[in-house]
Amino acid sequence: MKTHNYLLPYTYKRVGMWMFLPFAVICLCRFFDVNLPSIQIPWIAFGDGLFYQGKADLLTEVGMMGLLVSLCFVALSREKDEDEMTAHIRMQSFVWSLWLTSAILAFGILFIMGGYFLSFAIAAIYLYYIIYILKFNFTMRAIRRAGK
Repeated sequence: MKTHNYLLPYTYKRVGMWMFLPFAVICLCRFFDVNLPSIQIPWIAFGDGLFYQGKADLLTEVGMMGLLVSLCFVALSREKDEDEMTAHIRMQSFVWSLWLTSAILAFGILFIMGGYFLSFAIAAIYLYYIIYILKFNFTMRAIRRAGK
């Protein structure tokens, strides 16, 4: 069996699943403007000119970074029974997700304007991972059920 050194150990998948829920709640609350406490901290980032110095909301930054890390952990972790077929399904799911995300982004570029586009673009960062995870897990579940 060919080993896939680019994948994380299976235990990371569980960690990612547990991390996903609280960070997804934080991000959804921010996305839908639900009142959460705001912790403003000084922040330096790229902006007008070379650097922008201002304030950032710590809860938002931690929520978005935690959501990204949790999705990466789930998407890039080995399965318990990783083999060549699993690797093939993983590759097909990545490509399928790329095509679907590209189509959704093209739709958004053409038909979403103004401030809504910024919200759409931020949500699209996570869309690829979510589509991949759903496609991969549904395909694996269907194959496991067919094998019984």
